[in-house]
Amino acid sequence: MTGHRSLLTALLAAAAIVWLPHPGAEAAAAARPGPIEFLKANDARAKALLAGAPGDSLPAALRDSLKREINRAFDFETLSRLALGDHWAARTPAERAHFVATFSAIIQEQNFDSFVRYYREGQIAYQRETVNGDTARVVAVVPLRREQIEIEYALHVAGDAWQVFDLVVDGVSTAEGNRRRYARYLEKNPYDQLIAQLDKQLARLREGLP
Repeated sequence: MTGHRSLLTALLAAAAIVWLPHPGAEAAAAARPGPIEFLKANDARAKALLAGAPGDSLPAALRDSLKREINRAFDFETLSRLALGDHWAARTPAERAHFVATFSAIIQEQNFDSFVRYYREGQIAYQRETVNGDTARVVAVVPLRREQIEIEYALHVAGDAWQVFDLVVDGVSTAEGNRRRYARYLEKNPYDQLIAQLDKQLARLREGLP
């Protein structure tokens, strides 16, 4: 019996060792800024660039730098996968790469227009964060000239940093809205036609057209 107890004790000790959190993971989590701190830092870098603008119009080089700074907080591959929903699995690697590139560029253009307005008209006020392991939610309000917008950021840890994978604006999820819209479109049209429409949308956005 003593031998069995010793064996059981050894097995339990080995299991405890296996399931101990990796010390490197704990250190990385402890060193990582919180979600609100991460978002504020990203805002500060973007607003510093915007403050250097000579006027309301932005030179092309400054516009490109500002766009990169605003969008560096986003996980565009996850955004793209969520937008296609169940249709993602049926796509080839080449089709996925094309979709990610086009869809990401569309979101980047839209983010640029939205966040430049937020920075110019109001101060993003981060109200609270809820962290659950490697995922988090952050609620913020943006008081604009004629309205107040509530934004909920959905974030997860990608690599060793937080990344935004969805924005819920006034209760409407960007990821869910895109998923429903594309699903309805693909019920009636082939996938290639969806991509052609997205390519056209991106071209219009880059030309400053509605």
